[in-house]
Amino acid sequence: MKVSSPRLSAIQAIVVLVVVCAALVVATDQTLPPDALSSTAPASEFSAGRAVEHIEAIARDVRIPGTSEYAEPRDYVVDELSALGLRPEIQATTTGIPAEMQASFGWSEGPAIDVENVIARMDGTGSRDAVLLVAHLDTTPYGPGATDNGAGVSVLLETARALHEGSPVRNSVIFLFTGPEETGYHGAVAFIREHLWVEDVKLVINLDSGGLSGPSELTATSPDNGWLISEAAKAESHFYGTSDSGEGFSDFRAFQFYGFSGFALDYSWDRRIHTPLDNIGNVNLSSLQHHGYRALDLTRHFADLDSLDDPRSSDPRYFNVLRVGVIHYSAAWVIPIAALAVLLYAGSVAVGFRRGLLTPTGIGLGGAVFSLALVASPLLALALWAFLSNVVGAYQETFAGHAVNEYGLFALFATTTLALTSTLYALIHKLRQVSAADLTIGAFGLLALATAVFAVLMPDASYASAWTGIAGFSAVGFWFATSNEDQESPAIAQLLALMLAALVAIILIWPAALATFMAAEAGGWFLAIILVGTLLGTLVPQVQVITRPNKWVLPGAAWVASLALFVVALFP
Repeated sequence: MKVSSPRLSAIQAIVVLVVVCAALVVATDQTLPPDALSSTAPASEFSAGRAVEHIEAIARDVRIPGTSEYAEPRDYVVDELSALGLRPEIQATTTGIPAEMQASFGWSEGPAIDVENVIARMDGTGSRDAVLLVAHLDTTPYGPGATDNGAGVSVLLETARALHEGSPVRNSVIFLFTGPEETGYHGAVAFIREHLWVEDVKLVINLDSGGLSGPSELTATSPDNGWLISEAAKAESHFYGTSDSGEGFSDFRAFQFYGFSGFALDYSWDRRIHTPLDNIGNVNLSSLQHHGYRALDLTRHFADLDSLDDPRSSDPRYFNVLRVGVIHYSAAWVIPIAALAVLLYAGSVAVGFRRGLLTPTGIGLGGAVFSLALVASPLLALALWAFLSNVVGAYQETFAGHAVNEYGLFALFATTTLALTSTLYALIHKLRQVSAADLTIGAFGLLALATAVFAVLMPDASYASAWTGIAGFSAVGFWFATSNEDQESPAIAQLLALMLAALVAIILIWPAALATFMAAEAGGWFLAIILVGTLLGTLVPQVQVITRPNKWVLPGAAWVASLALFVVALFP
């Protein structure tokens, strides 16, 4: 006897669709920086409203050390630090990049360059050990650098003011404004090789910007960062970053080369830096606020520790979850967690066959459909981009000064991925009557394979597939174990399990896809679309519930939405 009805199927479809859409909204919010605080915020807090006043003062022209255009903002920084009762100094010297560093970075030999750093120290109450805050003051010749790196400079000045207004800290804090950085970290190297205070530095926090907006991300740390991540998780209420963030390209590389412990913070959406569009009018106050929150939280926490000696424990795997906190665990758990996911997949397959819900042919077709969607979707996105970039002038010169609606482009490509994927699943169901169980296990087989491969070859990035797999495979195993051959729709408990699995998948994968897209240069969005396709693969059982009343409603709606977004994209 069948236990479903058209009305029940429709209700379930609506419930799952609403939950999935709500989860996408929440997951998108996870990637957005917090609201900016105005200049009237409490004196001991970081305020983007106050910080942006520094950018207005220094980002009027390009800033090349040795020029009058650099001298004015340099002297402004000196005056602001002096107003806090500090005694800033200008480190004027000529520095080259050591040959061993050039070789390590794959650089050709370059000349020595004039350096003009600004350095100030805020002594601690109990120790000369110091936290070093770093931001470069210089720019390229191509724009005023309001964000790259006027934002970092303003964060250091506002952080110094907030520390001055707050309770004294145990350890010292050193503020280093380097110039130049854009030529190859000459300012940082000069400080490391020549300044007496370098002997006191125990921790480095570097602030830079690779784009005009986005969340302030932990883009790099020193090696063996277990202690650093553990302490950062305690310190921050606005942590953002994952263990697969990669390598930062800033002064922090010089400090890494010389063996210092620390963090590199960066925001990198809207990559119109090094252009005239990096001006005060395009400063993103929310991104600036996030940068400042993180810098102040980390500085206060580490500057108040009894010891700044880094024990150099092994690198953990870490990722932030919504705005709740940070999950971090030892790298030793990567293989066991991946193994658990694969075992859960194998268990769900065994249960499915035992209950008569699966067939080898159906699973093979399910895997083939998902593989085809995963390959075809980014190719379709690239074809759309090729058309837009050749027809619409704004896209042709995106990084020469034209802004584009990257959110709109991401929505277009994600929607076409949904349209194509759901169409393929509707077709396979119509042509071969493949069951939802077979389609699910076929797609999940690739996820299980990816989990195993990532655990071995890319352990830093393994967390997303592993935890998504654990949630998804568990939900499907429960679905199979409590189902029978005649059941058309999931029962309430089964539906709840599937929705919980969907939440985990969306929270872990969607922000990664969005952030990857927003931080990539135009045309370099292939990986982001693959991530969207992967997310849809993890949602195959939920999609089957949504499309049970009518297999063509979702594909049809997605194609209509794609067409509308494409028309909008023609007029950026």
